[in-house]
Amino acid sequence: MLNKPIAIDLFAGAGGLTLGFEMAGFSVKGSIELDDHACDAHKKNFPDCRVIKKDITSLNGNEILKELKIAGEQVDVVIGGPPCQGFSLAGKRASDDIRNELLNEYARIVLEILPRFFVMENVKGLLSYKSGDVLA
Repeated sequence: MLNKPIAIDLFAGAGGLTLGFEMAGFSVKGSIELDDHACDAHKKNFPDCRVIKKDITSLNGNEILKELKIAGEQVDVVIGGPPCQGFSLAGKRASDDIRNELLNEYARIVLEILPRFFVMENVKGLLSYKSGDVLA
């Protein structure tokens, strides 16, 4: 039997992306989430997925891999949905929304883990926010 490709879920919430990737045949080894209720829901929904309840700004890629017990393994995909309220056309698009910085934290962790690819949830307005400078 072939090994399933490895995924890690950042800003996992209750596990919507985890569910989709598990259904697609991935082994989601762990998730990072800060909210207590979301962590509890994720643990209940995905008992085989390790939940790291920490602020992502206090972690680095190596720490995540060690805590998930997959250091030295190739991660196939990092998935995640960084907070998007500050970018969304449905909101105020406030440039001083501190949650906007979490997009950079997502990118930092992806660059530290170096998965084969990444999937990030997008909202309408992210590509055009500050004339595209945020994603550049």
